[in-house]
Amino acid sequence: MCRLLAVVTLAPGGWRQRLVDAPRSLYRLSHEHPHGWGVAVHTITDGWSIDRRARAAFLDDEFAVAAERAGSVLLAHVRQGTVGEVATRNTHPFRRGRWVFMHNGTVESTAWMRTSTSAARLAEVEGQTDSELLFAWLLSLLDAAGLTDEPCSAATDQVITAALREARAAHGSGAINVVLSDGKTVYAHRWGRTLFLRADEAATVSVASEPEDGAEGWSEVAEGGLVRVDYSPTLRWTLLDGAMIARDG
Repeated sequence: MCRLLAVVTLAPGGWRQRLVDAPRSLYRLSHEHPHGWGVAVHTITDGWSIDRRARAAFLDDEFAVAAERAGSVLLAHVRQGTVGEVATRNTHPFRRGRWVFMHNGTVESTAWMRTSTSAARLAEVEGQTDSELLFAWLLSLLDAAGLTDEPCSAATDQVITAALREARAAHGSGAINVVLSDGKTVYAHRWGRTLFLRADEAATVSVASEPEDGAEGWSEVAEGGLVRVDYSPTLRWTLLDGAMIARDG
C-alpha cells in the first residue's frame, strides 16, 4: 500500500508545509511506506520536474529539497512496495512525455492489461510494477483514440472513464487508486483505497489518500469515483464518474 497527494493551485509556491511539516505529511507517512518517494512539479514555463529516490523520505534530505520546488501542479507519492524490488525504476510517479502517473494499490492480475497494451507502450516499461504496466495500458487506450498529444477534452474524459470502469470490472483488478496528469488537468480515481478531495479559498484543489491535517473541507470520494481537476482557463473540479460521500450534518 502507498500514499499519494495531488495539488492544483493558482498560487504556486513550495510544498514543504504539506509534504514535510503537516501531521500526516508524506514525510511522516514514509515511516510506514519506506520503499521510495517521488515528487513531480509542473510549471507553465518549464513543464515537469520529477525527483524520485528508492529510499524512505524521512531518511533522505533530498525529499525536503524537492518539497521546496514551486509550481502550479504537484504529484507526490511514497511507496510501500508489493510488486517489484526497491529501486528507482519502480518508484512513482512515472512519466511518459507530458503524462505523469502514480498508483496506490495492487493490481492482482495483470494479464488483462498486457493483452490490451500496445507493443510500443510495453517496450517503454522499465520496471517490474503492476503500476507502471497500468500506466502503459491507459496510454495505449489514449493512443488508439488519437488523444495522447491533444489537450484534455470531453473525448479524453470518455476514454479514461470507460477504461477505469473496465479496470474495475476486470478479474483480479485489485486496488486502483490512480492519479494521471498532463500538467494542466489531473484525473484522480478511487478503487480499493481511500481518497479525499478539498477545494479551499486559496484557489487550490487537493486530492489525497488521506488528509494530511485536520483542516475542514475534506470530502471523501466514493468507491469508483473519478474526479477531473483543471488548472486553466479557471481552476475547477468535476466529478466524472461515481459519487462523493456526503458528510454528516
